Formats: sequence, C-alpha cells, structure tokens
Amino acid sequence: MSRMGNYSIQMESVMRKILLVVILFISVADAKMVKKVERVMYYKYMFGHLHQNPSKYSTSLTTISCGHPLKVYSVKSGDEQPRVLFNKEWNFVKAGPYEGYIRDEQLSSKKPDCFQDKYPKFVDQFEMEISDMYNWGRLYDLYLYKRTRVR
Repeated sequence: MSRMGNYSIQMESVMRKILLVVILFISVADAKMVKKVERVMYYKYMFGHLHQNPSKYSTSLTTISCGHPLKVYSVKSGDEQPRVLFNKEWNFVKAGPYEGYIRDEQLSSKKPDCFQDKYPKFVDQFEMEISDMYNWGRLYDLYLYKRTRVR
C-alpha cells in the first residue's frame, strides 16, 4: 500500500510541473506578440476566405466578398523585425471580428470595381446561399493567379 501512495505523490508532482510549464509557455507566447495596423486594403475578387493559417488549405474563418475592407497588421514577436507578409505571400488581417491570413495578391490598396456593385439586380437573381459563396471562395483560393512562363 505504501508503494501506491508514493506513486500517486510522484504523479501529482509531475502533473504540477507539466501544468506550470504549459502556463508559462502560454503567458510568454501571448505576451510577446505585438500587432499594429499598417493600412486598410480591399478584397479584389468576387469571393474569398480568411484563413486560420498562412496556407490556402487551412481552415476558413469567414467568407469575404469583393470590396470588403480589411485591416492589414504588422506583427512583431520578441526581438524580430515587424512582418507584414508571412511565407512571402500572406498578410495577417482583420475582417470584422475575425483575424487571419489572406494572400497578398488578392488585396488592392484602392476599392475595386466589383461586379456585384455594378450589376446588383443581376447578381441578386442567382439567390446565392452561404454555401454557394463558400464554394466560390474556395475556388478563388485554390486558383493560381500567376503569369505563365511558357514562351
């Protein structure tokens, strides 16, 4: 019976140490990240997504449409220089209550001329639902907007 008592005391001690390390890690990681609004930019394609991580395959936080204003942040962690671009092509932005990542090529410094704004009656006839907007946004996310290198 004394062996069981020592084992539970050792487990309790280990659990306290793990909890302390986790709390310390969370507080240090959270305290060092500083965000600053750099500029406001606009989404320039018909539909798109704000992503949880800087990857076109990451989870979508929300669907955005053409002309939606986005606050672009610079982020500074610890001693490194403030960064606006992540993985050389993703901006950290805020859209409404959501903060996430969007590709730099999908943003414009001026409000774009959006199809939805030019022809609202035509667009309204489609009676698009949220799932339709989500699917069109995924299509725009996965489509590559690069020039060909073929001559």
